[in-house]
Amino acid sequence: MKDISIRAVYVGVFAVLIKDLFDRLYIALGFNGVNMAKVAAGTFITTDQVSTTGGMIIGFAAHYTIGGILGLLFLVLLIATGKKQNVQKGVFFGLAVWLFLAGMLLSFGISRYTPLSVSNKLMLLMDHAVFGAVLGILIPGIALEQYGIKHFIQGKLQPAYKLLTPRKNNNED
Repeated sequence: MKDISIRAVYVGVFAVLIKDLFDRLYIALGFNGVNMAKVAAGTFITTDQVSTTGGMIIGFAAHYTIGGILGLLFLVLLIATGKKQNVQKGVFFGLAVWLFLAGMLLSFGISRYTPLSVSNKLMLLMDHAVFGAVLGILIPGIALEQYGIKHFIQGKLQPAYKLLTPRKNNNED
């Protein structure tokens, strides 16, 4: 697959999957759980419907679609800023997502499903940092295929805007 934007979307979806696995870890460690699929579903349907099969399908579709969109947005951020400190940029991006999306969905009543305990908020903070770190680690190496992860690790990955510059075709008259 050569389209870097589609690869960035896939990385965003994968980062959400990793974030959700960390959610399960936090729950196993005793934190109150937050099911972001239910929160996402709560933007579309009432709270008595979020746990139904249809509600969970709606919630997971929205949750993972948002992850794909955010993967694409993070790629745009790297295109604008280059490869340096990509993990730090990813963590900051994840925290911004936590602040704006999780904060607005849960605090401003955009979602009808609103777990509000401090431990819920702390769990969301931590797992959005994980989400951003995964983006920061994977987007440069996977979404920018021309150089791949090997070149990224070696520090040879160029800023993405250079990859998007049209190349001159030597076959043109």
